[in-house]
Amino acid sequence: MITYAILGITFLYAVIQIILYASRQRKPLTREDIDERLLAALNGGDTARG
Repeated sequence: MITYAILGITFLYAVIQIILYASRQRKPLTREDIDERLLAALNGGDTARG
């Protein structure tokens, strides 16, 4: 019985970790975002966002 409880807790922990990982994933960058970041790196700083 204790084994089933440990397995259940482990399963819930794994599911929660997978959900957290999936929610933290960012969408892929667009070509414009990449261009903006490269230009900012070449200029020696971050672009002002406003």
